Amino acid sequence: MSNEPPAPAIDPPQKPLDAMHTPEDLDRSFEGWSEDVFRMLDRLRAEPHINQYKAEKPGVTEFLKDPFRRYRDDLVVNWVLPNRLGFETEKYVFSRLLKNDFGAGGCNDNLWMSFYRPETRRLEDVQITHRVSPDGFAVGIYVGAHATDLLTQATSRIHDAPGMYLDLVNPLLQNKNWRFHTHGRAGGSKTKTVFDAPLDQVPDSVEGADGIHVRHYIGREETLHLGAELVDRALDLILDVWPIYRFYLAEGMGRGSPAEK
Repeated sequence: MSNEPPAPAIDPPQKPLDAMHTPEDLDRSFEGWSEDVFRMLDRLRAEPHINQYKAEKPGVTEFLKDPFRRYRDDLVVNWVLPNRLGFETEKYVFSRLLKNDFGAGGCNDNLWMSFYRPETRRLEDVQITHRVSPDGFAVGIYVGAHATDLLTQATSRIHDAPGMYLDLVNPLLQNKNWRFHTHGRAGGSKTKTVFDAPLDQVPDSVEGADGIHVRHYIGREETLHLGAELVDRALDLILDVWPIYRFYLAEGMGRGSPAEK
């Protein structure tokens, strides 16, 4: 047994795409999502209230939370650890079904997770998100209003290097089921602007946005068909958005440095 100390973790934004790797043969514990989880999420969408959540609670654990933890573990074993990425992978990486709505008793119909850097918190970091909903599964990158400084930094970098940013986003939008969207507020109402084709210019909605998404959607039937191989697809999608992650966060990115492909 080697007495050498483990190699130090790498600050994730400092890891270039061309230095990233995953095992040739993945070690999986996730078995895939089931029809049971989607039927349950359908019912929560139809009745988004704590009473329905309580009725579903055994299935919430068996069909939703436990499989999602195994999916999370597979990302750790096959991506985070091989690349020595300094992410928090255990504490508070999952969202909640119950809404924090001042006692109104609302309930979400989806659950999502994201690793984050230990010096911050999940909602306050740039997030590579993994989301299960009645519609299927989605993987993408998001920076939002809870990460105030990072959202400001991201929009500033987009403003300074719009061509470089589009060079990262447009190759994704050329493919099926990718979306670029922003959300914000106008006149007291929530707004959402969605694009599903390559952009000629950075949308005006980026300026002043409360959040910016670049996300790939996997439909419900395809998600079920993929089974355990959803992990394989997710790892590929993580690599697809990694250059955008670095654009938002890495020093020097967005200021004339070469775009990653």
